Amino acid sequence: MARITPDYFVVMIDYGNKGREAVVDPELTRANVVERLRSGEYQNVEFVHHIADGLVEDVTHEMIEAAEQAARESEFAAIRRHREAA
Repeated sequence: MARITPDYFVVMIDYGNKGREAVVDPELTRANVVERLRSGEYQNVEFVHHIADGLVEDVTHEMIEAAEQAARESEFAAIRRHREAA
């Protein structure tokens, strides 16, 4: 019988004097984390780790860059829709 290995993201949020919180939800996908970063739901992120096959990968910069790109694309699409409607 094959052993199931977990695959999930850990998002560490820094609340300053109030402490830190690790958001760990095995159902969150890469797209979910990127969207939460893009929307501002996750702020003051200390790091984002991807846990898979017993290994930890720091994907902080990759995820933040993906969120910034998604925000730019969303903003561009809104401008384009506005111009087309005019």
